[in-house]
Amino acid sequence: MPTEMRAEAPVERILVVDDDVATRLTLVKLLSKEGYEVLQASNGEQALDAIAEQMPSLILLDVIMPGISGFEVCEAIRARDTRVPIIMLTGIEDVSSIDSAFAKGATDFITKPINWPLLIRRVRYSLRTHALRVDLERIQIIQSEAQEIARLGYFEWCPTFNRIHWSSGLLNLFELPKSIDGTGLSTYLSMLPPQDRTDISIQLDQVASGQLKKAVFEHAFSTDAGNFHVRAMARSTRDKQVLVVLQDVTDSYQAKATVEFQRSHDTLTHLVNRTQFFRLLDDSLAQQQRCAVITIDIDRFHMINDSFGQDEGDNLLQLFSLRLHALTHGFYSLARLGGDEFGILVEELEGEDELHEWLSAMQKRLSEPYELAGQPVFIETSVGVSVSPEHGNNAHALLSASLQARLVAKRRGGSCYQVFDQSCQQDYARQLYLETELRHAISRDEFELFYQPQLELATNRIIGAEALIRWRHPVMGLVSPGEFIPLVEEMELIHNLGSWVAEEAVRQQARWQAEGLQLRLGFNMSARQFNDTYFANRLERMLAAAGVAAESMDIEITESSAMDNPGNAMGMVKSLKALGCSIAIDDFGTGYSSLEYMQKFAVDYIKIDRVFICNLLNSTADQGIVKAILGIAASMDMKVIAEGVEQKEEMDFLRDLGCHEMQGFYLSKPLPAEEFACFTHQHNGQQSPLPA
Repeated sequence: MPTEMRAEAPVERILVVDDDVATRLTLVKLLSKEGYEVLQASNGEQALDAIAEQMPSLILLDVIMPGISGFEVCEAIRARDTRVPIIMLTGIEDVSSIDSAFAKGATDFITKPINWPLLIRRVRYSLRTHALRVDLERIQIIQSEAQEIARLGYFEWCPTFNRIHWSSGLLNLFELPKSIDGTGLSTYLSMLPPQDRTDISIQLDQVASGQLKKAVFEHAFSTDAGNFHVRAMARSTRDKQVLVVLQDVTDSYQAKATVEFQRSHDTLTHLVNRTQFFRLLDDSLAQQQRCAVITIDIDRFHMINDSFGQDEGDNLLQLFSLRLHALTHGFYSLARLGGDEFGILVEELEGEDELHEWLSAMQKRLSEPYELAGQPVFIETSVGVSVSPEHGNNAHALLSASLQARLVAKRRGGSCYQVFDQSCQQDYARQLYLETELRHAISRDEFELFYQPQLELATNRIIGAEALIRWRHPVMGLVSPGEFIPLVEEMELIHNLGSWVAEEAVRQQARWQAEGLQLRLGFNMSARQFNDTYFANRLERMLAAAGVAAESMDIEITESSAMDNPGNAMGMVKSLKALGCSIAIDDFGTGYSSLEYMQKFAVDYIKIDRVFICNLLNSTADQGIVKAILGIAASMDMKVIAEGVEQKEEMDFLRDLGCHEMQGFYLSKPLPAEEFACFTHQHNGQQSPLPA
């Protein structure tokens, strides 16, 4: 690996001006020894010539010299540069001479004979102070520019005469005519939505009367220049006026609205996502409405992707969702539950006969051909239906019943639907069998960890891995984590399994380190484990027993689980950080993170969920979200790992954006420990680009 080249700080240049040869040469030798570049001049004329060529970082200037005096040279320098530090060297100790030096622009002075150690410290201090002053001026310029682009303006309302004075900044900001200056409050209120006018007028009256010290509100703001969204703060002034400061927050409001939409909706079809669907279902059940949950699956959808490619597969999903919209006429809530799975919530269900007729008509319409890549494509769907309260009185039960019914419909084939009934119960037999077997899986040593490598994009080296649990059952073979992890959580086995994962990951890290494989190893924590107050202590003992440094371990927590119980999560994170472990937020962007909590958690890594990566090359929305996440991470000094990278173009795009690491099938699928070690040694050893 090539040595990283770092830019060295420029050497600071000091100009020594003194007609005394011994003093001048001593200064040159002493300052050169301290690492400074030193120029010298024996009189004022030479000094001004040297300064004309290039201004030094600091000037040591003798006061008494033949020809032009040090005072005159100092004054001439200040005419050119007001900031460069000038230290006067003088044998004159009277106060008036020192005052004259400062009056001419000197920064400091040193009396002769020179105290050499003191002079060196004065030079360092002056250079440091000068650097701080330059930085301060730069910050002040940035702040000034920030205020200009903050899009702020104000108006003053005189309640006594009902007159408003509009600031020029506010008039320019919203392109308002100057003729409105001096008009009444109704002019301002007329630019607000009708539903907001009364409430805001009352708040302004309360500020004017002293009932409120200040009022803060947001509202839409319409002018001839367009529609805006503003944040306003009103407070009373000493002269009984009401000062209202308005800030145009249209961009951030729209960005927030976009993020909120992305949080609750699927980015491809713009239907609500699974999480929001559960919320809608919970709300409907809370109102004790009889409702139906319909789940729809496109049969053999993978063949579309295999035959036409992912782009055309996405096109089919969009066309499919548009047909669902047309079929429901906006009366039912639609959702994309994941992949090719859709959901419909029928609220206030009245007659099931009508529902059956509508389901038959729906499937017939959904089965009509779609045009993909210029040719007609026919599909079949499997539909499952559950009804409350007969099939469940909570969202999870109803959705589960609908899914079970859909499995029966899929086995029957031919675009049919199934309402949940006793014939679906047989599918629960597998669940019961899984639950029974899970209780003995740890003791039978049926679990194992696979490891997916994490690539540092800047160096093309594998520097980390994520441990992923697998259940290798002696009869069923490999059981999907998506099938058994929810059962583990429901059965309260997650603490035992979580401890096993942590211990096995630590043991594997110790084995790899003994073999010379040095990398960061991460494993996942369940939301339930945040309530385990002894987990951090157990992990500490595991690390000590294995001889593994906590700094080499990374704990991954999902965004949603952390926000479900931020208090417990924060306590756990603090304990883990105290050990030295790094913390990663998994599936970032799919939950509802509070940036305040993100800072308090002291997160080290943000993992971008694959839903924002799979369409990254074609979706400007996903690109914007990824860029925003990278910006958030940079502002909080966190690193970013992109998950689910499956194409070279995605990896290159992420590298160009400044993403730090990636993992996904393009690099490697999750591997058993031995295969992972071989793969990593081979990859890092050859340091060649990944295959196209």
